[in-house]
Amino acid sequence: MLLTVKEIIRETEDAVSVILNKGGIFNKIKYKPGQFLTVKIPIKNKIEKRAYSFSSSPFTDKFLRITVKKVEKGLVSNYICKDLEAGQKIEIEKPAGSFFIVPDKNAKHNYVFFAGGSGITPIFSIIKTVLEKEPLSKIILIYANKNEESIIFKKALEDLEENHPTRLSTQHILEKNVSKKPNYHQDLLNEELITEIMETHMLNYVDGKYMMCGPQGFMDKAKEILGNKGISRNQIKLEAFSANFITSSDSKDLVSNVVIYQEKKKHEISVTGDKTILQAAMSENIMLPYSCRSGMCSSCKAKCVKGKVKMIDGHLLSEEEVANGDILTCISFPASSNVSISFLND
Repeated sequence: MLLTVKEIIRETEDAVSVILNKGGIFNKIKYKPGQFLTVKIPIKNKIEKRAYSFSSSPFTDKFLRITVKKVEKGLVSNYICKDLEAGQKIEIEKPAGSFFIVPDKNAKHNYVFFAGGSGITPIFSIIKTVLEKEPLSKIILIYANKNEESIIFKKALEDLEENHPTRLSTQHILEKNVSKKPNYHQDLLNEELITEIMETHMLNYVDGKYMMCGPQGFMDKAKEILGNKGISRNQIKLEAFSANFITSSDSKDLVSNVVIYQEKKKHEISVTGDKTILQAAMSENIMLPYSCRSGMCSSCKAKCVKGKVKMIDGHLLSEEEVANGDILTCISFPASSNVSISFLND
């Protein structure tokens, strides 16, 4: 399906929001707050697919909006931030992703959202939805950035707080902070600060409903803090927004022989421990199925039939599927010298 770009909004120096029409009368785009949209962008005679989270809410916005932060050497993000113009048409795939909420007007949740950088995008969609559709729920947003200038949706968040002063509190954590406002903290994410925030809002850790999105290191630290307070991993919903560019830190020196079985084809490639299987395959011009490249859909699902792989946390596979050998190649790194994966049906 093709959607028309209605407007480009500059959010920060390196991030833009793209406003899109919702589609035709009979094929309007439907999505859940927090999900993502996969776009297909033609660059240098090749179709590049990328997934970007909706920053619009299906309950409050009459338009579709995705927000894109420019990534160093990122073909698509640089194109969208620099060259995309209103009036252009973008080919898209059906919205997807397991990082979402289904609002309930009778729910009375104490949401605690952790967002790092452009990880605010899906959470912003969810925040607007909760404020509109869950009148009994409250939100604490813990939002980390380098400085005040890099805060995406800064004004919009301030407006939401002003309109919902008893239900939304945004706590900014900045590496460099010049603001004197009490909700701005010059610090890195740490347990003492989070505990102080929770106590200020008179919220016990066990009473929070946790969701997080951001760089892997940021989310690892947030999970560690929550774990120290008795919050288990299955009590946290998370999404790794930058898995396209994540590298493994455990097996950088490993070179694995990876065999890929796909329909009637057999591919054999060498994969270093700091590259995902999907990244390595694409660099060898091996076309494997994929969409989001962040572990939030199952387009690249395969089965590890030999050897070991390591998947980054934040994927949608169940524990049973993982135990059965299922992997998502977009976030899977080889963890043994020989690995075989199969896309064949059982």
